[in-house]
Amino acid sequence: MTPSLVRNDHRAHPVDVTVFRAAASGAAEAGCGAHRKIAMVRLWLLWLGATVLFCGGQTVVGRDGWVADVMTLAMPLLFTVGILAGVVLNRPRPRWPWLLLASAGAITAAGIAISWSGADTLAFAALMSVYPIEAAALLLVTRGASWRRDRAGLLDTAMISVGLALACWLLVITPIMRLNAVLPGSPRTVLLPFGDLLLLSVLIRFFISQGVHNAAFWQISVSLLLQTTAHLTTLLYPLWGFNASDLQPVISLAALLMVGAAIHPSMCALARQPLRPVADMTPRRVLLVNLACMGAPILLIAQGVLQHGRVDWLAAGVGCVTLFALLALRMVDLISQLHDKARQLEAVAHIDALTALPNRRAWNLELHRRVAAARRHDAPVVVAIIDLDHFKRYNDEHGHQGGDELLTIAAVAWKAHIRPEDLLARYGGEEFGVILDQARLADADRIIERLQSATPLGQTFSAGAAQWNGSETAEELLARADAALYAAKRAGRDRLYVSSTR
Repeated sequence: MTPSLVRNDHRAHPVDVTVFRAAASGAAEAGCGAHRKIAMVRLWLLWLGATVLFCGGQTVVGRDGWVADVMTLAMPLLFTVGILAGVVLNRPRPRWPWLLLASAGAITAAGIAISWSGADTLAFAALMSVYPIEAAALLLVTRGASWRRDRAGLLDTAMISVGLALACWLLVITPIMRLNAVLPGSPRTVLLPFGDLLLLSVLIRFFISQGVHNAAFWQISVSLLLQTTAHLTTLLYPLWGFNASDLQPVISLAALLMVGAAIHPSMCALARQPLRPVADMTPRRVLLVNLACMGAPILLIAQGVLQHGRVDWLAAGVGCVTLFALLALRMVDLISQLHDKARQLEAVAHIDALTALPNRRAWNLELHRRVAAARRHDAPVVVAIIDLDHFKRYNDEHGHQGGDELLTIAAVAWKAHIRPEDLLARYGGEEFGVILDQARLADADRIIERLQSATPLGQTFSAGAAQWNGSETAEELLARADAALYAAKRAGRDRLYVSSTR
């Protein structure tokens, strides 16, 4: 037994010992969690220091020799081992997206080893498969691939990405191919930029939506930016004198920063707080989407100017068709959202916020509609007005919150005792209206009696009812029911008065 419990055992009220045990256990767990987080941050700092040393070593060693080859192969292996260590230590939920991301490093190492054996086609296929695996893993980690949750964000990301892909093709890849430049590796290398653009699309997706921007998020974002920039820059070496190996330390830095995100304790928050759609269409987002849609014709003009009238009309045409198709889908989605908002506003405009019953506006519309239907079909209809007795006094005794609770509970209780075809609405204040279809005054008497029995918290109500006489307007019918209500209140309350049919 704890000392605090022993000191307080003289109190009159008995104390459950399990409460103290649970509190002590929770405090111990909280302390362990804090120490564990500090240890993980220290491990993360050590990893960043090792990352700097590794990338610096690659810079010093250069691109030739067996040491450079070993470091090139070690980088993806470190990527896989580091992410697996982060998963084991941080225990994120779910784990499998991180394991999928770790597999990208193993596949990269396998691709490098295969390329050394001379099987270039198989190695290229393995390295290209890394891009969709990495993109899918990151979207699953942040739960940012849900079409149902954020259609607008995914469509905007797709439009911006298509615009960037078209710019890369028209202004980078096509000029290099026309110069008959030898691309690094093989002619298949021309496909690599599209893998990097896929990763860049993931980065765009991150910033188009809302989500947690913690240390793990920023490391992933910087890693994607460095990786795509370094890979795309290697394409320009025929023009600028770069070699692919010159930027290998930058590529390694990008990969090891991704591992740092997995080791940092904030990585668990990425799945707990997924990407969320942006509520408003911000001016920056509108500008980006417009630039993407206008990009195809602008890029076509730029290519014609820069390449002396030689344009890749097929790529530009395909890009235009794709962008306009995405824009059409975006417009359909906007119209769908507009209709949803209109339906929500219409529902809110006709629903009482406190009781969730139809409000006065809905009552007036429904009363006119049902009287018109009764006139067409020569059918009976009864209107009743219910007023809670002494509600002001109840409000004074129990406060406004107590009065609101009475109205809410009464509405639920009464609604359970009317027929499905009848309408119960909040008429105003403590007054409620009931429309009884295909009913006469005798039927109304039985239904009102059930409602009186169901009135909660020991309260009562007065009611006035009137049956439509076959010719009067909805306003005249309501006026007779209202007059009957006031007659019931003058007669002593807690009763039903009916208006004779005229």
